[in-house]
Amino acid sequence: MAQYSPRQCLATPGASDFGFPFAPYAIQEQLMQELFSVLERRQVGIFESPTGTGKSLTLTCGALTWLRQHEELVRSELLQRIVEVEKKLDRLQAASAQEEDWISAQSESREQQVELQQLNHLCSLLDKREQQLVVIRERTKERKKHQKFRTRPKPEEEQQVDNEHPSDADTDSDSDHELGDGPEEQSEDRYRPVQIFFCSRTHSQLAQIVAELRKTPHGAWVRCVSLGSRQQLCINPQVRKLRNVGLINERCLDMARSKAPANPSKKSRLAAGSAASLSRCPFKAPAKVESLRDVALCEPLDIEELAVEGTACGGCSYYASRSAQDDAQLVLLPYQLLLQRSARQQLGIDLRGSVVIVDEAHNLLDSIAQLHGSELTRSQLELAREQVSGYKLQYARRLSTRNLLSINQLLFVLRRLLKLLEPKAGATSVRMLRTYELSSEGDFDNIDLHALLEFCGRTRFAQKVQGHATRAQREPRPSENQPPGSSRQTLLQHLVTQHKTLGKQPHGKRKLAETHAEAEEELQMEKKSSGSDQVAPSPIRPLLAFIETLTSNAADGRVLLNPQAGMVKYLLLDPAEHFADILSEARAIVIAGGTMQPTQELKEQLFARCPERLVERFYSHVVPPDAVLPFVVAKGPTGASLCFSYAQRGTPAMLKELSMVLQNLCNVLPGGVVCFLPSYEYLDTVHTHLEQSGGLQNIARKKRIFRESSGAADQLLQQYAEAIAVPKGGALLLAVVGGKLSEGLNFADDLGRAVLVVGLPYPNRNAPELQQRMRYLDERLGSGAGNEYYENICMKAVNQCIGRSVRHIRDYACVFLLDERYASARIREKLPEWIARHIFEPNGVAFGAVQARTARFFKNR
Repeated sequence: MAQYSPRQCLATPGASDFGFPFAPYAIQEQLMQELFSVLERRQVGIFESPTGTGKSLTLTCGALTWLRQHEELVRSELLQRIVEVEKKLDRLQAASAQEEDWISAQSESREQQVELQQLNHLCSLLDKREQQLVVIRERTKERKKHQKFRTRPKPEEEQQVDNEHPSDADTDSDSDHELGDGPEEQSEDRYRPVQIFFCSRTHSQLAQIVAELRKTPHGAWVRCVSLGSRQQLCINPQVRKLRNVGLINERCLDMARSKAPANPSKKSRLAAGSAASLSRCPFKAPAKVESLRDVALCEPLDIEELAVEGTACGGCSYYASRSAQDDAQLVLLPYQLLLQRSARQQLGIDLRGSVVIVDEAHNLLDSIAQLHGSELTRSQLELAREQVSGYKLQYARRLSTRNLLSINQLLFVLRRLLKLLEPKAGATSVRMLRTYELSSEGDFDNIDLHALLEFCGRTRFAQKVQGHATRAQREPRPSENQPPGSSRQTLLQHLVTQHKTLGKQPHGKRKLAETHAEAEEELQMEKKSSGSDQVAPSPIRPLLAFIETLTSNAADGRVLLNPQAGMVKYLLLDPAEHFADILSEARAIVIAGGTMQPTQELKEQLFARCPERLVERFYSHVVPPDAVLPFVVAKGPTGASLCFSYAQRGTPAMLKELSMVLQNLCNVLPGGVVCFLPSYEYLDTVHTHLEQSGGLQNIARKKRIFRESSGAADQLLQQYAEAIAVPKGGALLLAVVGGKLSEGLNFADDLGRAVLVVGLPYPNRNAPELQQRMRYLDERLGSGAGNEYYENICMKAVNQCIGRSVRHIRDYACVFLLDERYASARIREKLPEWIARHIFEPNGVAFGAVQARTARFFKNR
């Protein structure tokens, strides 16, 4: 695929030229202009714009404005270059007749001819692409005209598709290219424009970008496509009900490869629940997928809307979005689809010359490490050994010698891993090994793991083993007491029928009564069991993922071996290697978030190879300075110093001080108050103390009290909001740092008039994984890097909690940091800039002054 890079540079536009739907604030103007400059200069930008400042919308408008102007420049400069080269070629040809050194003249003329040929080729590819897009738009308009007069199908009909051309479903190739298990390579020569890949942590955040995009002028012209997994996009009811993402993927691929004709009738859909009778998926008919792809390219749709469109037209939303990806200008996708090379290859994502924007990137390093880590339990290994052994036993005579050898090698690795997980008396419970040390101890260091993985990928071994295991589970082999060729269910049915036949005979009634009751009950249970789709997720894919980590650079990670817990886990220590190809291929990279500081760790681990490309910008909040009042509360109401370290926070003295702080502040704080505590265990301790000391009753006179649990938070938030909404209402919400309420939620206006952070939530320093990571950073970046990482984990969590309040320009709130350690200059400089510079008496003040200043703050509002 070809791409043209302009020689001219774009000038940074004025604030009014970005298509922002509202009058932008000063920091939004600055962010859009800085972003434009980063994209034009092929740089790497790290941007911090506080939560509630319209960061995602600002990034979208800035990036799309650059893309529009870049595309216009490519077209105009390409035509201009063709004219210039043609004129130069004419002059050279005219002059060559009079030149004495005609060889040099011919050589220069030849160079110009080659350049002209390349430019004309690029221009023709660009014209062809634009013509194809015009056809897609016209085709979509025609389809919409016809659909205007159609009524929406009933729910039962929505699961069916037009079957007038059954051959459509059979025209797909069985190649990996069609099924999404290998990189999509374009056989034809096409023009490849610059694309923007915008990724965020969740689909709900991406859906919000689509909603904001529609408010801008860019929504009318940009081709925006949302990518997701089959779990989000599949519309086949027989596949969706499997729930587990691994099973959904395997069933989809099974149906895509099935030779049975697609038949969406109700009877065949029920039959399709059996793995042995899968029909080809009717929703993957090329005509339907193409129709849905055209719709996706002509109007911005989020994941849910794309799935609804797929249900309406009967086309597969997953394959339609993949098909549309090549022609999209803006591609929205979650972290895992961008940050994993295997996912990019399967989806055919080509980052060369593209723009990559990573939003909500405060935990980017942790996300990369998590996506490239791998964990196996003893139960998974045992199940994998059982399934692989069963598959080998079933097909041993049909397997080639080479394939049988690979399966035996896989079984050997499984047995050795299980051997390593056997608890041994007197042995160290937890060990940290390098990858080659694990292979050596497991005695499988002589096995070529690369070749083993290649075999599993080439033969689709994981899918075949899972299919065999599913059939074995649903159709168990006859036992010795069963008639040959009869299943258990058939035998039970036979007993019931026999009873009905012989039960009329006097001598048979008593004898068969008990048998009938048992057989009838077991038959119903068997039918219920065989009809369910509660199949265990395949352990083969996690096994192969773990084996793949053992082939990585030994210096990049470690293997945690814990026989007592029955677990072996690969930890990625160096995320740079997995981000390096993104960094080298992308034209420009933007890393953005509401709380990016501290950024030193990010720069050292991901961008140490290109410091010259790096640009950092930190913006203030849109709210005026007097809308936020942050405190460092170093002393409690009794004058005692507050230190909520792990050793001291559970003491009676600290619990008493915290109880008094909560009671006094709730007396002067209006609306909702959110108090973040270091852990669920400490939350329970604090709640129990409040109950026993009477503090709970005192607070309840002013505010209803709610506490976060480790389960779902939707109902809790609803009740919390209702308690605040009533006249003179108020509520205190006890939450946990790092819990569901500390990230991604909006406590705007009265929902969060105050945020309290109790202590510094440092993680457990004795955790083996944390110790290994800190040791690795000390070795690689120098002494002290591990401690810096340890402290940064804590401060990023604190900053996320702080960012839950003050969500728009008219919002206001107080922030209370309850611990004397917050008075340290080292800690304060890691707080968000808009908080750090407004802290009231940063060295700590008497609690009475804090309470009085808080009361005045809200009285003035």
